[in-house]
Amino acid sequence: MSAARKITAIVFAMSAMLAMPQAAEAQARVQCESRDYSYQFCPLGGGVDGVVLIEQRSRSACVQGVSWGWDRRGVWVDRGCEGVFDVRVSPPIATMQPDRGGVLVNCASRDYQQQLCPLPFGATRVQLVGQRSQAPCIEGRTWGWRPDGIWVTGGCEADFQAYGNQAPVVVAPQPAQPPAQGLFFCESRDYQYTVCPTGRLRVAQLVNQRSQAACVYGQSWGYQNDSIWVDRGCAAEFAVQR
Repeated sequence: MSAARKITAIVFAMSAMLAMPQAAEAQARVQCESRDYSYQFCPLGGGVDGVVLIEQRSRSACVQGVSWGWDRRGVWVDRGCEGVFDVRVSPPIATMQPDRGGVLVNCASRDYQQQLCPLPFGATRVQLVGQRSQAPCIEGRTWGWRPDGIWVTGGCEADFQAYGNQAPVVVAPQPAQPPAQGLFFCESRDYQYTVCPTGRLRVAQLVNQRSQAACVYGQSWGYQNDSIWVDRGCAAEFAVQR
């Protein structure tokens, strides 16, 4: 496979997009590939308004919401999907100005373990300003944030700029607890796809998310007739009906 088809986003006509009037929307074409059936995010720098799959290049199915999707920052693929996408992009209206009270925070995932770096105030915005690790720091995948802190995993180490309220946030410690009686616990360690056997079941329902990574049905968790599966760092307790 050529270097052009490695896990990268190939964006065409970006110069034309930047040259268009601010009121108009631009079109870009992106190739994004999930190599070795792993999650991959292909960034576009923000301002994405819509994405359409125009060509599937993989044998693995590209199903929106399951093996591909998008947000304002770019396109993601997973589970072996490789495709070419038409992207509708709006040019930025203005440059975001830094909030007052921003602090610089270094947060490191030692031995590829998840780490939470607490913040002394309630964060309203966090941005990565400098990656220090060889392991990639990908928002939503190997780093993220919540009002009381920044989390990293998978070997990511970086400097982050955090902005927000000056009032301190008090977070009660949450020691790990065994699953409640009658519930099944299933965890995606190191963001890997994991199957947890349950015996024959009719339906499963998430009742208590334990991970910082989001548990979204059909994307990072689901069930079959005899098991529950989790992916992308989701860990949760599930109730099942047999």
